[in-house]
Amino acid sequence: MKAELKNIAGCLIIDATGAFLNGAGLGAGEDRNLVIPKTFKEKVNGKNEEVPYVSAQAWRRWLRNTSNEENGWTPSELASIKTSEKGSTTKISTELDPIIFPEDDLFGYMKSGDAKAESIQRTSPFKTSILKGVKNLRALSRDDAFVHLKEGTPLPYSTRFYSAHLEGFFNLEYYRLGVYDNLGSRQELATEFVEKHADSLDESALLGKFKRYTLKNADQNRKERAAGLLKGLSFLRGGAKQAAFGSDVSPKVLIIAGLSTANPIFNNLFLGGERPVLNIDVLKQLAADYSSKLATPIYIGIRKGYLLNEKDVEALGDLDKKLFVIGSPISIVEDFKNQYLS
Repeated sequence: MKAELKNIAGCLIIDATGAFLNGAGLGAGEDRNLVIPKTFKEKVNGKNEEVPYVSAQAWRRWLRNTSNEENGWTPSELASIKTSEKGSTTKISTELDPIIFPEDDLFGYMKSGDAKAESIQRTSPFKTSILKGVKNLRALSRDDAFVHLKEGTPLPYSTRFYSAHLEGFFNLEYYRLGVYDNLGSRQELATEFVEKHADSLDESALLGKFKRYTLKNADQNRKERAAGLLKGLSFLRGGAKQAAFGSDVSPKVLIIAGLSTANPIFNNLFLGGERPVLNIDVLKQLAADYSSKLATPIYIGIRKGYLLNEKDVEALGDLDKKLFVIGSPISIVEDFKNQYLS
């Protein structure tokens, strides 16, 4: 493996059996007592099929919270920064300080300016898909219930929920952590923080007239924050309606690899059957096609008894231990951290 580790790409799948993880509000039409989850339509065998999903915004919030908790990081809280004449919030932002707050560094932020204030924008180094139901492993159901009152007739209400295996993919632009480019109208690091953290930053010219600010301990900082994010992924928790539809959203399969390229290559790797199947042929093809861009082996973490072809996946490690490392979702993150982020 001679490629430079500039990105960390991967995918995950969670078991959302009897779950309601991300709501879409109330049902349409006259039924205002029906709560529905997020779904979209997908063509399957010539027919539109309803597919449950969790938005990227929702599961990224789970990951932000889990990463903060698991690593003891101070959260960069969302707060109102501007209100209307009536007192309603019109603009929000986090702390906008990626030097103090790891989640600002990893997930980015934005604050639009005006004549008196500069605009600040850091696009997220951590890119994600939605979590969507794997074909042939998704079904929607409806729970009908009543609120019983001391007086009067019971009030009916219903909730649509699903049993599905939800897959998603991601890419962390590892090389960007601890590096902040101020390009005229697009400033990644606010002037107040350039001044506040001057002793911790190296300044260099970028494209002639612009500035790049790099943390003096950027390499160690980058490793610690990437390791913390991966730890958050392995212990992922969150989701709506957990009191009524409790679900363990920690990954049952987690795949990660270091790459020199930003391609999120580990996508659509799961097939539906009696249980989920990891498409090993596609995984082998990816390993071959991206061999010159792989900076690490491909780490595959699986929860025992989850995949239908578990034994075939485990055999990959025997096939080539330098190319595939097999373990549990938590153990492969620990191994990856020890080998490449320490």
